[in-house]
This record gives sequence, structure tokens and C-alpha cells, in this order.
Amino acid sequence: MLKRDFRLKKNKDYKITYNKGKYLTGQYVIMYYLKNGLSVNKFGFSISKKVGKAVVRNKIKRRLRECCRLNNSRLAQGYNIIFVARSKIKGIKYVLVEEEIINLLSKANLLKQNS
Repeated sequence: MLKRDFRLKKNKDYKITYNKGKYLTGQYVIMYYLKNGLSVNKFGFSISKKVGKAVVRNKIKRRLRECCRLNNSRLAQGYNIIFVARSKIKGIKYVLVEEEIINLLSKANLLKQNS
């Protein structure tokens, strides 16, 4: 489980990241990112009701959180990163989601060079 210290909690933080940050799109997720001036990354997750009912949305959110927790040590620190799930993510295996997230992070140059 991703610790609460590494999560975006305030609506203001989400809005700033959406409005001032950059974004990349993938087949299953859209990633927004922005430097936050801190020494840690903060992650946010957004899953629309269009994706599915609460059980499905929570399962997707748990998978995204776990992917961020496992790969946080490989990332450059000091960013707000928001993952927005697309409706295609429903029913997809965890491995495919993790591959896409790592691919988006590398496109954004957020992966450390020695990884």
C-alpha cells in the first residue's frame, strides 16, 4: 500500500497539476506531472464512474497505487504525478498496466538514468 505521505490529498494540488503540468496519454491511462518543490513524489489517482461501479474502480485504484509503490524508488523525486484511468483499463491484467505506466514515466524522463 502506498503511504499517505506520498498521495495527493487536496483538490488544490490536483487542479494545479492539471492546469500547469504536462501530460502524456497511453492506451489505458493518462499521466499528468508537475514539479512540486518537495523531496518526495506525490501520487494522485482519478477513476471516473464511466469506468465501472465502485468495486471495479477501487480495484483499478489499488493496482495503480501498488505500481507506484513498487516503482517509486526508480523515479526522480520531487513531482506531483496523477494517473487518470481510461475506460479501456477495465479487465486488463496488472502487468500490462505496469508496463504502460513505466513507459509513460520513461517518456516523461521521470525514471532515474541508472534504472
